[in-house]
Amino acid sequence: ADAMRELRASGAYLTDPEVNAYLNELGRRILDANPTVRERFEIFAVADTSVNAFAIPGGHIGVNLGLILLTQSESELASVLAHEMAHVTQKHYARMMDDQRKTAWIGIAGLAGAALAAAKGKGDVAQGALLGSQAAQVQNYLNFSRDNEREADRVGFQYLSRAQFDPSGMATFMERLQRSTSLTDTGIVPGYLRTHPVTTERIADARARMGEGQFKLAHESVDFHYVRALLRSYVGDAREAVGYFEAALRERRYASEAATRYGLAAALLRARDFERAKRELRALEASGVQHPMIAAMLGQVLLQNGEIAAA
Repeated sequence: ADAMRELRASGAYLTDPEVNAYLNELGRRILDANPTVRERFEIFAVADTSVNAFAIPGGHIGVNLGLILLTQSESELASVLAHEMAHVTQKHYARMMDDQRKTAWIGIAGLAGAALAAAKGKGDVAQGALLGSQAAQVQNYLNFSRDNEREADRVGFQYLSRAQFDPSGMATFMERLQRSTSLTDTGIVPGYLRTHPVTTERIADARARMGEGQFKLAHESVDFHYVRALLRSYVGDAREAVGYFEAALRERRYASEAATRYGLAAALLRARDFERAKRELRALEASGVQHPMIAAMLGQVLLQNGEIAAA
């Protein structure tokens, strides 16, 4: 409870009801398919573009904006949630904690807040927080053993496949993590890889598990693409976000054209180009595309443009 209060106060907790409702719906789907799991979870997004996810005792799972953007399918994102849930259900966090280290969980919120401060240009504050002894304590503490990781992979895979997600999502995301690290120019290892090291052995095990079960058609919702587009619209300044979606549409770099156009409207709202945002959203509706997030975005555009009755 203390860690969650500090995390919310730091501004790192992404207060976006649509995003957090979607993440919790993913978690609910996993839990519904695995009735032996007694724990209950609150899943929330963290306003940080670095690739990371973590669990806090009490069933709280934080997923960084950067990790969600790295995933390319709903099954990949669900595989991360299933893995984190398995760490909790298998008592890995509890095994790692002793009386002297229990306060370390409060420091997770400090780390998230420091990352957010750095993103907002508050470099001195962020540097002081990140180099503090509390941060070092948390980082050392969160490194899982090889056995913990292997067990979380195995149990998480069962959670994932029972919920009828694509079982290849876990291995595919591991491989994507490895590639993203090898392509980086900074040499900085994503936080998720520091605490959940990806090895060739883990990927091979995940691939082998795919061949052991009976093939089932994966059930993925289009909501993933809308949520991902909304989060992408938050990255960079408003004009950069608009340019990103314009280029994606021009070059046809998208899994869902409708969700990408929705993302463009979200970026246009940030840029306060209300008229163009309205045109994009109304064109989507006129083409027969229907989704609650489109209607909600149009309402927000109208509201911010002073069109109260229409909103």
